[in-house]
Amino acid sequence: MELTRRTLMAGGALLGAGRLSAATGGAPDWARLPALFGLKKGLLYMNAANIAPAPVSVVREYLRQAEDFHANPSFPNREVYKTLAETVRGAAARYVKADAEEIAILRNTSEANNVIAHGVRLKAGDEVLITAHNHPSNSDSWKLRAEQAGAAVVTAAVPVNARTPGEMFDSVAKHVTAKTRVIAVSHFTNITGLLYPVRELAELAAKHGAWMHVDGAQSFGWMNLNLHALGVDSFSGSMHKWPMGPVESGILYVRRERIEQVTPLIVSHGYWTDDGHGIRRFEIVGQRDDARLRGMEKTFEFLEGLGAAAIEARAREVATNLRAALGKVAGAEVRGSGEASVSGPVIKVNFPGKDLKALDARLWERHKLAGAMTPRGDVSGLRLSPHIYNTADDIEGVVAALRDSA
Repeated sequence: MELTRRTLMAGGALLGAGRLSAATGGAPDWARLPALFGLKKGLLYMNAANIAPAPVSVVREYLRQAEDFHANPSFPNREVYKTLAETVRGAAARYVKADAEEIAILRNTSEANNVIAHGVRLKAGDEVLITAHNHPSNSDSWKLRAEQAGAAVVTAAVPVNARTPGEMFDSVAKHVTAKTRVIAVSHFTNITGLLYPVRELAELAAKHGAWMHVDGAQSFGWMNLNLHALGVDSFSGSMHKWPMGPVESGILYVRRERIEQVTPLIVSHGYWTDDGHGIRRFEIVGQRDDARLRGMEKTFEFLEGLGAAAIEARAREVATNLRAALGKVAGAEVRGSGEASVSGPVIKVNFPGKDLKALDARLWERHKLAGAMTPRGDVSGLRLSPHIYNTADDIEGVVAALRDSA
């Protein structure tokens, strides 16, 4: 569907219908959703795990705010950002079902992961438990911190073909010892799309007096999250992935009673004031692009209009349909079981015996199929991460591209 002024104007109606459907139990009109994005015609975009496009309305609001900022960067004109930051904080808290005073506004998941890795207190002899599929910002950061503290990092293997949450839980739990001070995992892995049972792991961490940190880069935005119910100590998320928001904007959640136990990663003007306490201590980092706050505000309006539960249901539906279609492609080996309890909208499909780098290049050159790829090893394959804006035609296009190129 081509983007037109008429479909853009219909965006407000879609969001209104989303709010109504969320309240009455109905579903948003997903067929109208793609028209609200500016993806180029002919692009088969399946890479939300890396960057998801923002709705045109969000992009325009951000650019409009940036233009205003640079037209008048005076202190009086920038007062608006103090209020805007609190609006965004509240919207983020509602979306993940936490308290506003537990949400810090940062640049992305990597920054938030590092705040925790370098801010949680460790001592010689302590152990930090991570997994082999943690993102580097949630593994290498801990390795550096452990080296500085004289602590050790223990890495749990990932059961790539896990079919139950119990298998995922056991793969981590068997490494917990009396020395474990931190358990840090990816909620939903970016490598194979496996979903960790973080609530159960958080309960385990609490029993051992350990800190439970969750990298939510691949769950924040599409999952209907309740951070209080999950019981984690901290959680990180980026706006530019599944929330479909502006780049260089993200959140860090820290459970209220844990906030004062984390030392800020950066200290700048304002730290030795009232702002140096509570959740805002992690935001005192010098000048940033305040205009992105407007983009974040509009993104949360967009998400709330559709409804978190509806978004998760739609994301899972699209993923299920793509997984089923991939299973019918000759030579394709779809990784994982697809069971909802251990999977989501990140799908790894391997083509044994094929040069995956060459295949990935052909898919782009011939069909403009944009995904990601792991060239070798036990998790080799193409990574496809569809989202709520992807259609049945997109799935048919992916299948046709693979049949032509593989």
